[in-house]
Amino acid sequence: MKKAFLYSAVIGGMLAGNSAHAIEFDGFLTAGFSIHDQDNVTYLDGITDDVSFDNDSKFGLQVTADVSENMQVVSQILAAGADDNYDLDVEWAYLDYALSESVSLRGGKVKEPVFLISDYFEVGYAYPWIRPPQEVYRNNPVNTINGMEMLFQTNVRGYNLTFQPYLGSNTDVVPGQPGLTFNAENFYGAAIQISNPAFTFQISYLDTDVNVNGTMLVADPAGAPAPYLSTMPLSSMGTATLVSAGFSLDINNFVLYSEYVTRDIEPDAATDPARMDTLFPDQDAFYVTLGYRMGKYLPHITFADSEAEPVTGGDPGVNQDSVTLGLRYELNDSAALKMEYQTVNVDAVPAGNTGFFSGALPTGEDSGSIISMSIDVIF
Repeated sequence: MKKAFLYSAVIGGMLAGNSAHAIEFDGFLTAGFSIHDQDNVTYLDGITDDVSFDNDSKFGLQVTADVSENMQVVSQILAAGADDNYDLDVEWAYLDYALSESVSLRGGKVKEPVFLISDYFEVGYAYPWIRPPQEVYRNNPVNTINGMEMLFQTNVRGYNLTFQPYLGSNTDVVPGQPGLTFNAENFYGAAIQISNPAFTFQISYLDTDVNVNGTMLVADPAGAPAPYLSTMPLSSMGTATLVSAGFSLDINNFVLYSEYVTRDIEPDAATDPARMDTLFPDQDAFYVTLGYRMGKYLPHITFADSEAEPVTGGDPGVNQDSVTLGLRYELNDSAALKMEYQTVNVDAVPAGNTGFFSGALPTGEDSGSIISMSIDVIF
């Protein structure tokens, strides 16, 4: 995993060429499949009771070009199986200008440092799981912003101290609601991280004005089988804050990850507060991962939980917990094979809660089991 630690720096855009105008390419690939044991529902972005290769498979390429001795252009291009059958997407693209050895400014499409692995979230080789614990990592619908950020780095008694404030805006489609557009304006936040090769601790805060417009899919009140049977116009505003804290430890063959996140939405009472609460309920989530490295093998177990505040007459949010048993095997210095078995338990209260399943589980069922396997490569 030492190479994964180094590769995270690569994905963070801190590459430096040997001369001005040098261009460097770095890439990653995940090929994987998943299947679960419940009928007529989908988990996450495409896991069903048939073997599917869409949810976790992806290909990415990072291009770093030196403009001058203290200026770079960095771009990451991603093609994911879950995104319209490998449609290309520019994950980030920014200009990096080094003001000094410790301070640099970035402008363009930049990644928000919200979670521990935000900078290399798409690079499966860099962490133990097939997919990071979704209970935590699905709490932020906007992962990049069009704006600018500052990166301040220094060394304090053998630890790397990083301070990363940012501001900007973004527009995206609301997850699960293709007719709704999510606009984040006056978006600002910051992350503080302390790390060394064996330990990382990070806290993060963000705040944004939220504006949602378009046509919303709504459930049939009679409870017909189809999850959505009609549409309604929606225009709602509000403010959102998200606070997260996490740490990782890799020492004496023990591997530990843990993160906690809390999301709070304050709808504008003059627009449509009930629908805003329905789309983005207040949410708290956490996970703990513990693993032990035995040569090329890393068995690990993850406990995760997500809870949302009840919403009167609306979507109850994500209320579920899960346990994941996983095994990572180092095929070589640039590739890893991963296998996971996950049990997801959907809370019975509040009524109508389906967790990350697309609809209600079969009568009498409140849990599902998921089997996944993947190969992660960096090059």
